[in-house]
Amino acid sequence: MKDEIATKKKQTGIRGFFKRKWKKTKQTLKRCFKNKVEPMQPNTSTSNEALFEPTEGKVESYYKFGKLLGEGGFGLVCTGIRISDGQEVAIKIMSRRLNRQTIVIPGHSKPLPVEVALLIKMNEPPISPYAIKMLEWFIDSNEIIIIMEYPQPCVSLNHIIKCNRTLSEETARVIMRQTVQAVINCYDHEVFHSDIHPGNFLVNTKTLDTKLIDFGCGQLYTYGAYKSHKYIGVKDFFPPEVRRNSKFHAIPANVWCLGMVLYEMVNGYKSYVKSKEVQFANPNLSEECRSLIRQCLARDPAKRPSLQQILQHRWFNPE
Repeated sequence: MKDEIATKKKQTGIRGFFKRKWKKTKQTLKRCFKNKVEPMQPNTSTSNEALFEPTEGKVESYYKFGKLLGEGGFGLVCTGIRISDGQEVAIKIMSRRLNRQTIVIPGHSKPLPVEVALLIKMNEPPISPYAIKMLEWFIDSNEIIIIMEYPQPCVSLNHIIKCNRTLSEETARVIMRQTVQAVINCYDHEVFHSDIHPGNFLVNTKTLDTKLIDFGCGQLYTYGAYKSHKYIGVKDFFPPEVRRNSKFHAIPANVWCLGMVLYEMVNGYKSYVKSKEVQFANPNLSEECRSLIRQCLARDPAKRPSLQQILQHRWFNPE
């Protein structure tokens, strides 16, 4: 009970911190635009090396801030307009105090903030169409600010599931194929995204085009095992081996999470696997869909399919 109270206080403190920062940011930007800040040229270089260094100057010289899209324990995201050409973007603002972890990536000797580094990796050719793209980033004494593409009209997969309760298998199949391909592309770029869940996928409501977002919990990919205590993500999507073992491997862990994504899409919002035997809330699911979910949610990670085997499953390839 004490732990729960402490956790709630901590979460409230973090949310309060970002609400205060957002209020202060808006006040600062209002003053800046009132004084007619001259627009500066954004980083439009196609070279990935240009992303190694933050853009010089203040972000408000390049972008107008819009509405708040969401906030969490690591930062907040709002819409933005690039002053030079009117392009709409998403702007992620993170506290440096709460985001101190850095990593070094090949080709650059200086340590970079984790999310920046992994987005740079994802921006290496061939660029994945299933992952959000970083356009540039800024840093000052207090904040790390990441400018990303803002595909529209998009909402989170979590929002779609919540509004529709369950998705048809046809719709779930289109989205699921892209979520799996997004994770495959992460490994192609030596990135381990350890926070796979419906809230971290943006879905175009017209085309169902899907993009993976929020790389802040990720790590560089290794074939070896990771220490379980360093796993970061939504607890309801934790693979069982992370809870019971001291180590885990990236791909089986992602397969479990993808199985949970599919399970939620076709069974409904907040449907969780709480027992060793997978129970299905939707009585109308095809046996092929049930089969794929059971395989992905195998308690033994060695018995789960590979990412390529998921796409080869008969549910994705109906006769």
